[in-house]
Amino acid sequence: MKKIVQVINSISEFTGQVVKFLVIALIIVLCYEVISRYVFNNPTIWALETSKMLMGTFGACGWAYTYLYDSHVRVDVLYTRFSRRGKAWINVIMSIIFLFPICIILIYTGIRWAAFAWKTGEKMVESSWLPPAAPFRTVLVVGFILFALQSVSKFIEELYFLVRKRELL
Repeated sequence: MKKIVQVINSISEFTGQVVKFLVIALIIVLCYEVISRYVFNNPTIWALETSKMLMGTFGACGWAYTYLYDSHVRVDVLYTRFSRRGKAWINVIMSIIFLFPICIILIYTGIRWAAFAWKTGEKMVESSWLPPAAPFRTVLVVGFILFALQSVSKFIEELYFLVRKRELL
């Protein structure tokens, strides 16, 4: 179990370290658009959708990294008052009830959505640029899968703590 958790955690770490550079790309795209539009009065047709794709990729592929470091937003009004064991119980139960079903739904729906885009040659239609939707939809599925893997890793760690009464890593 320890090796599985370490492998999944290292995948999430690597992905987070790679995906963080998309923020720089996003800044460059938006700065280029602002300068083109307001300095040269020549707006682009591609910057809006490119920025949406970069932000979506950054968000979806960053979920696993964020969860690795337990940095997702949570309502901590009661959670912080529980012992480590109480928190582990909450995490295990909520993972079974909410997290895993949501991951399954995201992956299943995302795969269908991406497959449809590849099959039909779907285009993104918010601008006259009309980029293909399939690559972006596929990246979202990859992000969903990475998040599901990290969810399994966290679940194993919490379950291990409940059974063995010590941390796995």
